[in-house]
Amino acid sequence: MIMDIKLVDRGQQGELILTGKLDNNNAVQVGELFLKTADRFRDITLNLSGLKYISSAGIRSLKKLYMKVHGNGGELTIINASPNIEEVLEMIGYAEMFNLK
Repeated sequence: MIMDIKLVDRGQQGELILTGKLDNNNAVQVGELFLKTADRFRDITLNLSGLKYISSAGIRSLKKLYMKVHGNGGELTIINASPNIEEVLEMIGYAEMFNLK
């Protein structure tokens, strides 16, 4: 499955809607897109309603996004994560960091 990302511009906040799999095949490209988005928006919401799978490489790209947004004084929020992805983020201690809702 191919990764699809849609950007919703909400002024100071950007929402990225992810669909598909965030894995080793696309984590670098997705990570670059994340960082470009963080250059443009102070606060970012990641809507994971369509994300089916995330690998450790995908989690690294999320952490880099968090570091960039946090460094800019913004907030990164993750919404609509599936129970499986939510569980992975909680197991590695990232649920609080990512403001999981």
